[in-house]
Amino acid sequence: MSIDLTRYHGQGYTGLANLGNTCFMNSCLQVLNHVYELNENLLVKKVHKRINKDPVENPEVYLTNEWVELQELMWSNNGAISPNKFVHHLQHLAKIKNKEIFTGWAQNDMPEFLLFFLDSIHNTISRGIKMKITGKKQNTTDSTALECYKMLQTIYKKEYSEIMEIFYAIYVSEISSLDGKKIYSAKSEMYFILDLPIPSHEKVREPTIYDCFELFTSSEILEGDNAFFDEKLKETVPVIKRITFWNLPKILVITFKRFTNFGQNKRQDLVTFPLEKLDLSKYVCGYNPKKYVYNLMGICNHMGGVMGGHYTAFVKNSQNEWIHFNDMTHQRVDDPTKMITPMAYCLFYRQCE
Repeated sequence: MSIDLTRYHGQGYTGLANLGNTCFMNSCLQVLNHVYELNENLLVKKVHKRINKDPVENPEVYLTNEWVELQELMWSNNGAISPNKFVHHLQHLAKIKNKEIFTGWAQNDMPEFLLFFLDSIHNTISRGIKMKITGKKQNTTDSTALECYKMLQTIYKKEYSEIMEIFYAIYVSEISSLDGKKIYSAKSEMYFILDLPIPSHEKVREPTIYDCFELFTSSEILEGDNAFFDEKLKETVPVIKRITFWNLPKILVITFKRFTNFGQNKRQDLVTFPLEKLDLSKYVCGYNPKKYVYNLMGICNHMGGVMGGHYTAFVKNSQNEWIHFNDMTHQRVDDPTKMITPMAYCLFYRQCE
């Protein structure tokens, strides 16, 4: 989809009031406000055409419509606004969905809010579509492709939306023999947020985002009590389990696994990451892996400890300027390299065209 970014120029500098520990929400919304691929699909006319659900039975409709209205204000007012109505609908929906953490005014996890919010939009605009699979298997990549497409076909038959098209992709969990010659199992699953582990100091003194990907996709040997039962041999055999990506989404959302021990501790490591040309081709097992190169478009920062803290956001606008949003205030970033700090918690990357 070709997007005319000129209509976004000189706008989008609107701050959001903190209504009581809502900085986690504000930082997330500032980044989403600059996901133009989503904006174009949520234009009022398009939304009304796609929403054919009763708001009483599908309360997500209210929150989605309120987001569209809030965005209109954020793109027409370069001052600051108070998102009271949005928070009201968010809390109301959270009560209905038994998502108690978003019903009050406590500090919350920003990625968890992102998942809840985009899932709500998805439920609003989703519909069933038919997906046709053509071609014949000629190699192992084609076999994996067929399994992935069959999974998508089943999901899309019931619920497809532009949220999936923009933010979701597929990874493959593979179990193979130790020599890699025999594939016992290859299970495909859709994913949204990649929660990347941070290597220990003993292994990597100055970790990069690539070190985190290496750890996430590293092979694990399953043996002993964890060995795999071979149906043909009728015995357990040691195997290798690993995760690879069939593909990656247009907007890639990455969190660093900073909160450990069931959220009791927070790691303050500096993990470096590129502002441009994040090349993830080596981790992709699907077709055309070289196309998975990304430029950074947003960062949500978390300052403070486990029991509290504060969120802010860095956002790259349509004129390639970096803006720092801190609730009601915003400020241009003169040196984007200074955004790479231990406070970086959630990264948003856009696939290069």
